[in-house]
Amino acid sequence: MAVKFGKSALFTLKALGVTAMIIFMTLPLSIVEDTIDDRSDYKATAQSKITNSWGGQITVTPPALYVPFAAKETQTYENGRTVTKDRVYYSIYYPKEANAHIRVTTQIRNIGIFKVPVFTADITIEGSFGAVPLVKNAKPAEAFAEIALSGPSGVRSFSAFETLFNGEKRTPKFINNTEADKSFECVYQECAKSLLVAMPIDDNLPNDFKITAVIKGSDALHYIPVADKNTIQIVSDWKDPSFSGAYLPDEKTINDQGFDATWNIANIVLIPDPRQLKFTTSFITPIDNYRNALRGAKYGSLFILMTFALFFAFEVAGKKSIHPIQYLLIGFAMVIFYSLLVSFSEFIDFAVSYLIAAAATITLIIAYIKFGVFKNIRAKQLGFVTLSFAFLYGYLYVLLQLQDMALLYGSIGLFAALAIVMFVTRNIGWYEEQTAA
Repeated sequence: MAVKFGKSALFTLKALGVTAMIIFMTLPLSIVEDTIDDRSDYKATAQSKITNSWGGQITVTPPALYVPFAAKETQTYENGRTVTKDRVYYSIYYPKEANAHIRVTTQIRNIGIFKVPVFTADITIEGSFGAVPLVKNAKPAEAFAEIALSGPSGVRSFSAFETLFNGEKRTPKFINNTEADKSFECVYQECAKSLLVAMPIDDNLPNDFKITAVIKGSDALHYIPVADKNTIQIVSDWKDPSFSGAYLPDEKTINDQGFDATWNIANIVLIPDPRQLKFTTSFITPIDNYRNALRGAKYGSLFILMTFALFFAFEVAGKKSIHPIQYLLIGFAMVIFYSLLVSFSEFIDFAVSYLIAAAATITLIIAYIKFGVFKNIRAKQLGFVTLSFAFLYGYLYVLLQLQDMALLYGSIGLFAALAIVMFVTRNIGWYEEQTAA
């Protein structure tokens, strides 16, 4: 006995089934995303082994001058007795002028299958404190300078530093801030160690200084321009720098040989916290395969939705049913694409990995459509499906290369895809009767 169903009801049931399968496919997609996160964490762990032994992010600062002065401190107790003690405090002065030249030489270190960029920074800072306005009971002969070090593991020995003050070579002394006298604290707050250099003040001399250092590091170089007038030049053979922080370069040149960036900074107001002045030059890896793969996987549900909608349109227009298992197998093929992409990109270039993974996925899906789903599909229709998948994965690759414009182009692409589906299905009679056995 034949049972008649309204075509709209039949389409509605099938559409609900397709929707349920799309929701179900978010489960394997989430598993793939978790796998990508795990591999990214594993890479970070491997990189930390290199940076811990070579040196991490470093912070460069001009010296801060400390001039001790004596003062009396009176303390009154509850019984009315007062005690007066002699205490030593420090006046802190920043340079009038500081000119820094930093040459950064990079290299790649391998650990397992991962490559980690590291660098060696040759640093020269020259400047002057000028005439120092001393407070009462100051002891200029006992003055010293502090050079803060953040990420000091890259400092191998005292020979890595050379300091000159008023033309005389000075011997540095390292101290841990936790070991320093409570009256003396690192003004930069974030430094793990400080390099102290005796710099006795002489009003008859310019009180100038020159500091040279060689420090190993990785990932980023920070600079805190605390002088009244600062000129900083950073030159490197790294061709993919990123600049951020309180100041961007006034001039920069970036090419295949590296980059050359210059900052000219004048501090005309007093900044209570010098860290507010910090700017950063990052030595980033231009293409992070895990980040790009994860970004691509986040489009996975949308792409599966568009693919299933395309097949559903074929199913309606061609009056050929597609089994739910066939929908799921095609969905799984699209999910495995991201796993292939990550796996290949750990060993070869990301663009080549993407091409291989996309070609393999498209070939598998098209072969399954030809020999499993629509066995009698015409060459013109098969070519349309093939071009649709090629465009889909090509468009995804373009989105992954974009940063600021990714949302805009993604939204435009989604709108265009919806318009195409609406155009293709414009002549379908959704309310016509259909007979089912």
